[in-house]
Amino acid sequence: MSKKRHARRQINNSLSELSDSLLAASGTGGSQLSGYDTISFTNNYSLISLNRIVLTYMYSGCGLFQTAIQLPIQDALAKGIKIESGELSPEDIDEIHDWLEDNGMYGHLENFWSWVRLYGGGALVMNCDQDPTKPINLRRLRGAPMEFYDVDKWQLSVISNEQNEMLLLDDMTSADTLYLNGQQIDRSRLILGMGKRAPAYVRRTLRGWGMSEGERMIRDLQLYLKTDDVLYEILDESKIDVYHIAGFANKLATAGGTSTIRQRIQEANKIKSYVNALVLDANEEFEQKSTTFTGLAEVKRENRIGVACALRMPMTKLFGISASGFSTGENDTDNYNEMVESEIRAKMRPAIRQCIEWACYNLWGYCPSFRISFPSLKVLPEVEAAQVRESKANTILSLYDRGLVTSGKAIGDELAKEEVISAELAAVFAEKPIPPNGSQSVAPVETNTITAFRQKTEGMRNAVKKLMGGKAK
Repeated sequence: MSKKRHARRQINNSLSELSDSLLAASGTGGSQLSGYDTISFTNNYSLISLNRIVLTYMYSGCGLFQTAIQLPIQDALAKGIKIESGELSPEDIDEIHDWLEDNGMYGHLENFWSWVRLYGGGALVMNCDQDPTKPINLRRLRGAPMEFYDVDKWQLSVISNEQNEMLLLDDMTSADTLYLNGQQIDRSRLILGMGKRAPAYVRRTLRGWGMSEGERMIRDLQLYLKTDDVLYEILDESKIDVYHIAGFANKLATAGGTSTIRQRIQEANKIKSYVNALVLDANEEFEQKSTTFTGLAEVKRENRIGVACALRMPMTKLFGISASGFSTGENDTDNYNEMVESEIRAKMRPAIRQCIEWACYNLWGYCPSFRISFPSLKVLPEVEAAQVRESKANTILSLYDRGLVTSGKAIGDELAKEEVISAELAAVFAEKPIPPNGSQSVAPVETNTITAFRQKTEGMRNAVKKLMGGKAK
């Protein structure tokens, strides 16, 4: 074999080995969709739930982050709560609502759940005139002074014995005794709130608490904030003045050259800003360069969409952007309301029940059975709201027409409960039974009240039909 042929074969073998090594190292520029390198490199392996300082100052100084944490809670509690009980009269229920307002419970609940979403855990603490280290005697709460404090998970700690140590590290709600800023306090005085439950792999690093809401939005929030930072840097450099000075490099090398040039440019800028003119030497030149912002709005919008997607909040709610195009924003609002119902109201229900139980014991020394519900978050247009009220009134009055309800007070209470009439008008209905239609033994005040209400309902029906373009009766 000739030397030339042997050398050509060595070159070919070397090229083959090089191409094989590049393919093995994915150096050809191709993609491997089945790999997870991109995912592993973009993951955050240091939970932000463990960084109290970062979360604290993000909540304090970043309006977007504070809105994401607190706005759903404010909307969940904005319309209050509904209490139903067969053992309590409407006056008793009103007394509970007054107690909740007098003790600022809605504010405490809002702050308490804000810490749950911000840090991944928190508590609402009840203090009274009993030993805080012992289980509370609920029956002794009647008429007792009570105070409430909202605290975050960093203010609470637990010291467990050897038998319960592993259990307590896994779930803070299993603790019987906790320490609030070093002071021992019994579990019966606390309403604990837990953030989203973490996977078992990282759960114990959170000391038995849940995760912060910042965990699921940190990547999208950083993209949004980075875009803002870049945008403002571009704004600072959007207009640049360029001076061409003869012998610039040589002047910098001389003694005092730098200060002389700096003073020369400063004086030129002062003249330009004062009389809108620029005076230069014959050998000097001046030009101004500007930067365009094409594409930045689209990038910023996509980042907003990412943040809204991570939080399950529409941009109309999170950023205050009005609906555009043919959209009325109703679907966005419905999706947001479903998020508030499932992630805020459903999880706050046990805490609200506990507050109402404390209210009952403080007012009467016992707690009757009751149920709680939340008013609808959906705000109906006035025409639709009038139709709903009319339908409820017709349904309730049909029970009287058929003789299924013979108590005027029952009808009045039901109409007031459905918010068809006011509580004052409901009180007009007498306690006496209402006989079926056609009877002459109905008390005059009841007959007049029913007749007046029916006339009012008929007038409401006609008004609704007129608004909708129909023909009134």
